[in-house]
Amino acid sequence: MIFLDEIRRLNLSFNLEREEDSTAYNIIRTKRQKTAYIIQAVLAYENINLGEGELKRIKNALREVIREMNFTADNCNITEESQIPDEVFQIFDCM
Repeated sequence: MIFLDEIRRLNLSFNLEREEDSTAYNIIRTKRQKTAYIIQAVLAYENINLGEGELKRIKNALREVIREMNFTADNCNITEESQIPDEVFQIFDCM
């Protein structure tokens, strides 16, 4: 059973003079289940942004490892003494 105190409303305003607002308004207006559509759109957008944040963290971690190992474009020959630690490859295994 759904109680009224569990339902919330948001009032959205669109300035139809702005192209993005007008486009979004026209898309939403054509949907039959507007609330479900908005929920799916917001969740999909947030998942994309979370994924981008995770990618940035991985890139930063790899940059840090490369800096610690003193790799440069001129110095990319991997010798037995300077092998990449297994932890770096474990990062990729977890992906």
